[in-house]
Amino acid sequence: MVADKQSLRKRYLQIRKGMSSFDSFMKSWTIQKYLIEADFFLDSKVIGLYYPILNEVQTFRIIDQSLLLCKTVCLPAVVDHQLSFYQYESRQLLKIGKYNIMEPIPRKPEINERLDLIVVPGIVFDTTGNRIGYGKGYYDKFINLVSASKPIIVGLAYNFQVYGEKLSQLDHDAKMDILITEEFIKYFRY
Repeated sequence: MVADKQSLRKRYLQIRKGMSSFDSFMKSWTIQKYLIEADFFLDSKVIGLYYPILNEVQTFRIIDQSLLLCKTVCLPAVVDHQLSFYQYESRQLLKIGKYNIMEPIPRKPEINERLDLIVVPGIVFDTTGNRIGYGKGYYDKFINLVSASKPIIVGLAYNFQVYGEKLSQLDHDAKMDILITEEFIKYFRY
């Protein structure tokens, strides 16, 4: 099972890295449009987003639109081997964190329990709410910790990242509620 995840991760990461910047931008634009027009986004007040790396679906348009709508935007930081979300204030108040990902400089307390929408990255997704990330389990652990507050979990993916079969999952792997690609929005538990 683990070797299967590793081979899928490697194959799909290679495909994603091979995308042109233009293709990534255009598809990301459409995916972000679907999210910011969705009722669950409009109803949310505190949003956890990721800072994109390695041709991930971009989130900059979501950040900008959220701020225009006076929503609280949060980005994750790895603190003491755990993911915590901190309020995003500006690009100038970001630093390069673990794994060379931009993260907020923690100036205020984390606001994990206030998140009502969490947008998660991934490498491979399926059509039943499963995802394969980078293999460190940060998001799975985090989602399982905040599950009592019931935030909506949304995955953003390019259509080619959607695997045709159900992905093997372990008990601690967190499921998504919604998956958005440039071609569709799939609701699982929302």
